[in-house]
Amino acid sequence: MNYSIKPLSQLPLMLKGFRKARGLTQAVMAEKLGITQQSYAYFEANAATATLDRLFMVLRILGVEISLDQAASVTSKSFPPPVAVGENIPAYKPSNQKIGQTASAETIQKKKPSAAIKPERIISITQENW
Repeated sequence: MNYSIKPLSQLPLMLKGFRKARGLTQAVMAEKLGITQQSYAYFEANAATATLDRLFMVLRILGVEISLDQAASVTSKSFPPPVAVGENIPAYKPSNQKIGQTASAETIQKKKPSAAIKPERIISITQENW
């Protein structure tokens, strides 16, 4: 059976449905992936932000394949025009500084940091290899 996912917000529900249809729990999926149940729960809830590698790993375990079909409503007008090789692209120019000119020490000292890190906001992050 084919399922169409239009908005990415449907992806978590689809993954959960496929997992449950196979009779698997989040803990079992996590074990198969070599991660914690909490990490898998986060992945399943935020699947739209996952890397394709991770998504394919999960789909392989679930026995699900991805098929891409070109929609009839897609036109060349919906994509930006291609940029030709060697085309003159305007360079970025900050509004307060000329190209090739470096900021003076006085200008640098006037700038305030955009955000301060508060020690109570720092959390430890563990990275899992999957």
